[in-house]
Amino acid sequence: MSNRKVVPTIALVLFISFPLIQSGQTQTKRAKYPLTQFNNEGCTAKGRVQDCSGSVMHQILADGKNAIPVLISQLTETARTKYQIADYWGDTRSGDVAYAILTDLFTDEDLHTFGMPGVPDWPAVMKGCNSAAQGCWEEYLRKRGRMSVQQAWMRAWNLNKDRVYWDAKAQCFRVSKNLKKHGWRNQAIAHIENCRVLIVTVATLPIRLRALLRSL
Repeated sequence: MSNRKVVPTIALVLFISFPLIQSGQTQTKRAKYPLTQFNNEGCTAKGRVQDCSGSVMHQILADGKNAIPVLISQLTETARTKYQIADYWGDTRSGDVAYAILTDLFTDEDLHTFGMPGVPDWPAVMKGCNSAAQGCWEEYLRKRGRMSVQQAWMRAWNLNKDRVYWDAKAQCFRVSKNLKKHGWRNQAIAHIENCRVLIVTVATLPIRLRALLRSL
């Protein structure tokens, strides 16, 4: 039978990589979270913000590790929040909320083990301070500034982001000691998220390409 009389019915799957930011039809990166509306009221006794169910926290958890650089970018914000981040905490700023969320997201369920190296955690903030948490935090900021906290987090994120993964059981982010174990998986996920799958039939291909396929 002549190949000219055979109508190919092959479907071609083309994987075309492209930056997500440049496509309006793909997942867009979140600019920032409405931290001034963050509401942790009635849940502070649980210890970590991820153990609560507020709408803002729901957005952050839904974004996974993509939320981390966004929260880091908000560490220097000073807008007053509508609600307080913790009991007996007054005059909360959105940068305070960003810090509390980031530290909690890397804190184990034992409420003590902290998983992101190279950043100031609560023990570092409280060291040598005889005040309550907010007083020590404000004293830390007076000495070092919000920018230093942000820079520390950004350095740590850039160094460890390929090894950061979510531990569903402990409900926190961890930094894997084995880059090969989690690095390949993160790279694969990133590649898939940056690709669009286009399925086209032979009939929609250009005439020259259809002719080439028929000659194979």
